[in-house]
Formats: sequence, structure tokens, C-alpha cells
Amino acid sequence: MGAAMPRVWSVLAVPLLLAVPAFSQTPEEPFAPPKTHGLEVEALVRHEWTQKIFVSPTETRNEDRWRFRLLPRIMAGGDKFKVVIGGDFNYDPDGRNTEVKPADPSLPVTKPALLRDNYDSRSARLDLAHAHLEPLSWMHLEAGRFPMPKGLTEMLWDKDLRPQGGALRVSTRAIGDIEGLSLMGLVTQGGHVFDDGEARLILGTATAKLKAGEGTGLELSGSYLHFTKLGELEPMIRRQNRRVAGTTPPEILNEFRVADVVARMQTGGNMPMQFVADYAWNTAADDLNRGVWLAVVLGSLSTSRARLEYVYSRVDRDATVAAYATDDFFWSTGWEGHKIELASRSGPRVSGHLIAQLQRFKDGPEAEQHHWIRRFRTEVRLIP
Repeated sequence: MGAAMPRVWSVLAVPLLLAVPAFSQTPEEPFAPPKTHGLEVEALVRHEWTQKIFVSPTETRNEDRWRFRLLPRIMAGGDKFKVVIGGDFNYDPDGRNTEVKPADPSLPVTKPALLRDNYDSRSARLDLAHAHLEPLSWMHLEAGRFPMPKGLTEMLWDKDLRPQGGALRVSTRAIGDIEGLSLMGLVTQGGHVFDDGEARLILGTATAKLKAGEGTGLELSGSYLHFTKLGELEPMIRRQNRRVAGTTPPEILNEFRVADVVARMQTGGNMPMQFVADYAWNTAADDLNRGVWLAVVLGSLSTSRARLEYVYSRVDRDATVAAYATDDFFWSTGWEGHKIELASRSGPRVSGHLIAQLQRFKDGPEAEQHHWIRRFRTEVRLIP
């Protein structure tokens, strides 16, 4: 696939906005119950190109792929109690992340030699199945399979994945310039698309929302993530983290007890802006244990027709458990990269996105560490 292809599809993406549905970002307040009853549908159409993938010091290769995703969900209940059931339907014409089952059942199921995406490319599965309970105005509970509550960036948790377990948040009302304080605890097991066995995450988060001026707000979140039983992870999703040499299946070298701090500042007005700074530190590792995620967002698709976002991130190989981190940067940990995204809204529910990324596997083999690859994506999203 030549370098001209991303430019061609960038042009073609504009008229597609008028006709093709797509997938929305993670909701800003997943604990808030859905605002409507009945059926909602999200969808995604994506075409991506990854160029100059490292093969050897003298050889690179290119990849391109389509992804189609449909996320229907049904909701029932009221403001204090609501049940949500949703499906996740994926289709990639190449089927690169799909298990291959032989005709002879005595033969083993084969899987991709290298997995770089947290989704099965030809699948129909349960995406959401949870109950939202608000017994008191200051208490919110989730039980089942639900979106990750706000607090983490994708450096630590991919938006395609759902915690499976329970979460409790308690919060205060506004006090002067403090708009609210909250504490949240979460336990999840079995939250991956692929088999993660009894691997478990115990998460605690404290958040403060502050007024920082007229139309300006500051949110500070501190989280502690304790991952356990990582030996249960399917070998193909033990990617990127360092492993103990000679073990079969390969045993992950470090434990993961991650401290994470996120600051978000948002301004209003005719040109809304948001600044995000996230710093993570795996306290259980002695080296290659830090991560930083910085983002600037101009505009908002909820109040205007365009939005521009820039992200810079540098994530050490053992800063977090790679199996659950974002896959949009080709690797999950051990990388450094840049992303710029231009989004445009063509209607109340449809948006188009042009995304360009540049990244390198900084903690990979020495010959690869300074090799930069390029990714281009066009997306059309349908939101509820």
C-alpha cells in the first residue's frame, strides 16, 4: 500500500460522513445512568494503514486493514436502578485476530502469531451486562460488565475493554470552589476480549473537581492499580512486558502495583479546550517502570462542528500490564509516540475522524529502538 493511499482516503472520508455509522469514545461519566430507555446503537467503520513496520535493519513492511464494529444495547429501569445489556459485533475482512478451528476437532486451535489489537476481528460477543444502582444521591454502584469509570487514560486501560466485576463510588456535593470529591473502588476479573483466566485488577481512585476560574474547571485523580494472577493471561496477550527467559508459557518478569496521577483542565467559551497530563509508576518494578501521557484538545463535538486533539506519550515496557493498555499505538507498552486527530461532526449523531500517528518501539531490540513507524486512520462513528 503506497504512501498516497492515506491521502486518497482522507479525501474520500468526507462524503462518507454523511452515510456511514461509527463508534464513539468512552463516555465521560460512565457511572451516570443512560439518559434514555430502549435501544441505542453505536457503530464504527475504520480503515487504517501502518507503514514502515520493522522487519530487519534492511527490511520494512506495510499493512492496511478495515474494521467494522456494531455496539447495540438495550436499557431498562429508572434513574435509581437501571439494567443495560449490549453486544459487540466485529468484522475485519482479513480476519487477522480470529482463532482458526481445524476441521479435525482433535487438532489444536491456532491463533495469530502476533496480536496487536484488543478485539477478535470476527466475533459476536457480550459487551455490556450490568446493573446501575443509586440507592442514595451520593452513592453509585455498578455490577456486571460495564465501561471503565472515568479516571484512567488509555495508557492504562483500553476503551475497547470492559471491567467485569463491581465498582462503588461515593461523592460529596459542591463546597465553595470544590465542585465535588469522590472515592471509587473497583474489582474486575475476566475483562479482556481474549482469555485472561483469573487475572484480576483491584483499583482505588480519589478524585477532586475544582473551580479554576470563570468557565474553567480542574480535575485531579489519583489511582492505585494492583494486578494479580497474571500467570493466567493467555500467552498471546502477554505481549510487550518483559518475561522470564526459558519459561513455558513465558512468565511475566515483574509484578504490577501501579500508582497513577491524572490532571484534567477544561475551559469553556467559543473554543473549548482541554489539557490532560497523566503520570504512571509501577512501584513493583525497579526499572522501565514509568509512563507519561499528555494531551491537548481544541473544540468539542458536543458544542461545535470540529475538534482537534494532539497526544504525546512515552510508556516504559513494565509501566503497566500491556494486555489491558491501549492498542492504538501499535504496541501497548515500551513505546514513544505522537498522535494528531481531526474530527468533524456532520450531524447530531455522526462524526468523521482523520488520525495520524508516529511511534517507535523504544524498549524493543536495539536495532529497532530508533525506527519510527507511521499509522493513518480514517473513521466514521455513530453515537447514541
